[in-house]
Amino acid sequence: MLGWYMKSNYLKRVAIVFVMGTAVLGTSRLLYAATVTATMVNTVTVNNSCTVSASGFTTTYDPLNANAAANQDVTASISTSCSLSVPAVITLDQGAHAAAGSTDSTPVRRLSSGGTTPVFLNYSLYKDASRSTTWGNTPATGMPLVGTGSTANSSVYARIPSGQNPSTLGTFTDSVVVTVTY
Repeated sequence: MLGWYMKSNYLKRVAIVFVMGTAVLGTSRLLYAATVTATMVNTVTVNNSCTVSASGFTTTYDPLNANAAANQDVTASISTSCSLSVPAVITLDQGAHAAAGSTDSTPVRRLSSGGTTPVFLNYSLYKDASRSTTWGNTPATGMPLVGTGSTANSSVYARIPSGQNPSTLGTFTDSVVVTVTY
């Protein structure tokens, strides 16, 4: 009988431990039953953006034969990339060797032979293939565009007028600053 009593006592203890464990677990669930929340606000600002690159023209001018009576027409190119739907305008400054009387809206551009006593060749840059609309350095004389989010290429139509006979031979250059305003 003592064996049964010990077994019964053992079972009672296990039952008590089980009931107490369940009570403790139930209590701990009650301790964590409430919740609170917060909202995290994430913000990204997308700025308008444009990039630009330019490739000038290279040509040969023959003052005695080919260009004695015929203009030398060539093209250059400008590549732009602007954010989607961003309105912009591409302007070209007067160049590093602008002639007297040159203005941003009516540039008188010149190519220079360089050196201490430079010699010049006149030339013009245009927005159209017929070379009738000068490309200047003002919003009104610049080339408008609307960004597509992709690269857009614009042709620059150059003309070196015929009949120029410089006293110096060699390479003539000019640097024109291309600006995209958006």
